Amino acid sequence: MNPRLYNLFISSQRKLYRFALSLTKDVKDAEDILQDTLLKLWKLRDDWESWDNFEAYAMRMIRNEYLNYIKKQKSLTHSTLEEIPEFAEPSQTETEMTTDDLMFRFNSLTSKLPDIQRNILHLREIEELEYKEIAKVMEISEAQVKVYLYRARQYLKERVHGKR
Repeated sequence: MNPRLYNLFISSQRKLYRFALSLTKDVKDAEDILQDTLLKLWKLRDDWESWDNFEAYAMRMIRNEYLNYIKKQKSLTHSTLEEIPEFAEPSQTETEMTTDDLMFRFNSLTSKLPDIQRNILHLREIEELEYKEIAKVMEISEAQVKVYLYRARQYLKERVHGKR
C-alpha cells in the first residue's frame, strides 16, 4: 500500500467520524457510515491521486452515505433532534466551561438549524474546512456556502444574545 495514502486514511479518520456523528447524532450509525465510506474509499484506492482533495472527497462520500442511510430509514427528519429540550442558560461563565460543556451548548443551539446550515457550520467551525472544500463536500457553490453560513451564524448570535 502507498504510504501517503495510508497516512491520509489514518489522519482523516477522526475528522470523518466527527462529521458522520454530526450528521447522524448516533455513535453506532456514525461508525457504520464511516466503515462503509472507508471501505468504498479502499475499493477506489487506485484512483486516489486523481482526486483534488482526499479529505473533501471523503467527506462528500460520508455525506452521500448519510443520505443513503436516510433513504433506507424512510425518514428525512431527525426525530431525536426534536426531542432535545431547549438549552437553559449556564450558571458558569464562558471561561469556566469545559470543552464538553461548550460542545453540548453548541450542539444544543445548532440542533434547531436546518440540516444544511448545521452541516456547513460544522464543516467550517469544527472541521475548519475552507469554503471551496465545503462547496465540494456539499455539492453547492461557494457563494451558497457563505449564505448558509451567514444565516447559521446570525441564528446563533440571536440565540446567544437572547433574541428569539
